[in-house]
Amino acid sequence: MRVAEFIGLQLFESAYLFVLFCIPIVVAQKYIGTIVLLILISLAISTLLKKLFYKPVDIKGQGVLITGCDTGFGNAFAMRLGAMGFTVFAGCLNPESEGAKRLKEEASGQIHVLKMDINSDADVKSVLDYVNETHKSSGCGLWALVNNAGVNFLGDIDFCTMDMYHRIMNVNLFGMVRTTKTFLPLLRKSKGRVVNVTSVRGRCVFPVASAYSMAKYAGEAFSDGLRLEMRKFGVKVVVVEPGNFGGATGMLNEKSLAIMRRDFDTMWAEAGEEVRETYGKEYLDRLFEGAKGTSATSYPTLAPVLDALEDAVVNQNPRIRYLVDGGSGLMDEFCWLARLNSFLPEPVMDWVVSRLLSRELPPLKSSTQ
Repeated sequence: MRVAEFIGLQLFESAYLFVLFCIPIVVAQKYIGTIVLLILISLAISTLLKKLFYKPVDIKGQGVLITGCDTGFGNAFAMRLGAMGFTVFAGCLNPESEGAKRLKEEASGQIHVLKMDINSDADVKSVLDYVNETHKSSGCGLWALVNNAGVNFLGDIDFCTMDMYHRIMNVNLFGMVRTTKTFLPLLRKSKGRVVNVTSVRGRCVFPVASAYSMAKYAGEAFSDGLRLEMRKFGVKVVVVEPGNFGGATGMLNEKSLAIMRRDFDTMWAEAGEEVRETYGKEYLDRLFEGAKGTSATSYPTLAPVLDALEDAVVNQNPRIRYLVDGGSGLMDEFCWLARLNSFLPEPVMDWVVSRLLSRELPPLKSSTQ
């Protein structure tokens, strides 16, 4: 990357820090006008840098492989890239799912719906063979791999079984690693990019989500190592970190909630007597009810994440990370906690997280007696 590009991208990434640290000083001096000026300057700089360093790739039917296209981000992004003229290889766990059928019905010939369980060596190899065969007939190559497939998970460490830990790591981490290693030779040829979808929870851990965060933190580390190793080949590695979009992705739909309910029942059945006595069955029941209600706090559409994914694939000079604010309010508190996590001392951060999330977590059995 050229020096000017590097400096520009770093300034863009740090724009919010400029505001974050300047505002408290200005408030203390009661210069309200200066606050507005600083915000306007930061926005102007961000807009200028975006335009200055945005340079789209020449699409011309180039190939993009997206995993996890049954629902959510993957399904919607496959549609968007197909409409833009990319040759899209849409990996679906179930090629007969409603999302896969929608891709087949609504999409043009630009989208190829393929069976792809990222935990299966045979499935991933089959998709590789298909991409190679398609390249022979069309010359599409493989410009980008978007590792989007993943599963949600909720549960205290005391309750999570080892099988659950293995399941979450297999899908959210090892599936990403398996797919990436398989397609890196094609990406080196095209000097393309890998786009890994992690989560805001890969930047900051919250209660009852440590198993999920473990996998997402590992995905961040894998992405960082891959980015440094791929520099010498001209392959870019980008991370997209969605905030609170659960209600819009399908992770809180009827099927997903049924899986969560089954997991909670398993947790209780396999928990030791001391854990049961400490928490009480009502704790898990209320945690499940609270999870069902979180869709109301989610961002209503997938658009912000799709925009970030598009920039990561289409822009010749993408950012290294896209932390995408979601939520239903003026700001996504999870994303802002993730930003603060790099700067606040751990005891302060623990207090902030506990205070903000205490209203969402059910009480223990002992605290209600």
